[in-house]
Amino acid sequence: MKTDWKVFVMSVLFASTCAAASAVLAEGLEDVDAAWVRAVKAGSLEHVVDLYAPDATLYAPDLMEAKGTEAIRKLYAEMLGSMTIKDFVFLEQNYTTKGNFSVGWGRFLLTGEPKAGGAKPVKMEGRFTSVAERKGGKWRYIVVHASLPLPAPPKAPAPVAPPKP
Repeated sequence: MKTDWKVFVMSVLFASTCAAASAVLAEGLEDVDAAWVRAVKAGSLEHVVDLYAPDATLYAPDLMEAKGTEAIRKLYAEMLGSMTIKDFVFLEQNYTTKGNFSVGWGRFLLTGEPKAGGAKPVKMEGRFTSVAERKGGKWRYIVVHASLPLPAPPKAPAPVAPPKP
């Protein structure tokens, strides 16, 4: 089943507009994730992109990779251009920070509304793993991997008994 990666968020997931990116200075990935959620809900492309290191890699559902600022900007421009993110909730969050690296993983639920209209809101439940690095006192994503569970494989038909002679 192919999933529309444009609805992702994220990935990894997810600024209350202008202040968000500069607010990500102190604690680690948990703060970066919170700023991401504020930025995508505000539809603030540049604040989302600013949360990524210039050489970051983003693995979004149905996309092999977006590597570097311009590829990440293009991915989010398409997503935020076609979808209004109505809500993004972390269903489970785990974090560990050691020195200048912070790692997070868990599950998320994204609710989006297509800007084209007429389509039903989209809900995506997925998983994420993210790594952030602190440089110059600021935390930024260096790797984000978001995925959606694959559908269960079809059940195998029950074995048929061979005909009796």
